[in-house]
Amino acid sequence: MPEDEPTPLPLFERAISRRALLGGAALLGVALTVPTVACGSSGGDSKAFASTSTTEGPSTTASPGTTTAPSGGGTAAAIPAGATVTTDFTYAVSGGGFAKNPYIAVWVQTASGQFVDTVSLWYQSGRGQKYLNDMRAWITASGGKDLSMSSATRNAGSYSVVWDGNDASGARAPQGDYVICIECAREKGPYQEITVPISIASGPSSANGADKGELSKVSVTYAP
Repeated sequence: MPEDEPTPLPLFERAISRRALLGGAALLGVALTVPTVACGSSGGDSKAFASTSTTEGPSTTASPGTTTAPSGGGTAAAIPAGATVTTDFTYAVSGGGFAKNPYIAVWVQTASGQFVDTVSLWYQSGRGQKYLNDMRAWITASGGKDLSMSSATRNAGSYSVVWDGNDASGARAPQGDYVICIECAREKGPYQEITVPISIASGPSSANGADKGELSKVSVTYAP
């Protein structure tokens, strides 16, 4: 699958920023710190990463390609202008020897499992695009068409990606309960998916996810 193989093999295990900058090679579990860029639902992946730090629940099934208000009914106030939802995570290669860079997707769903926006998507464009089908949770949630936040794969390290509170259409999302999803898969390596529920309202909030496979130190922080 990812990077520099003319005939990559498909991923075989089933067990996930907007625009991250690679802070240097850090294979075999050595964490990196990289600068980030602010992530929104429009623009390129170059707009999505903010300052990084070295810092993962069951997934829900979303309706492909749809956006909706969070659960609770009624009309909720919009997420405040300028608010950010920052997801920090560390990717470290398990085992030893050479490992290809993973495909990673970070996206937002409502608490009821409906797709809101892709925050960041790392994959090998061109010949590697066919392997996006291995990102089964993201494909199911987004319909596989929300590529606005896509970029190249990255080495092991610590990354931070930021959701700006807009949905995939560019409209302001309402306040409510959301789930931040991270999916990670690589050729001849483990597959993992981590979901972190978080409440997004008028005040700040934060939540952490449990370490899983090659993903660790997952935290989500909402700043209105």
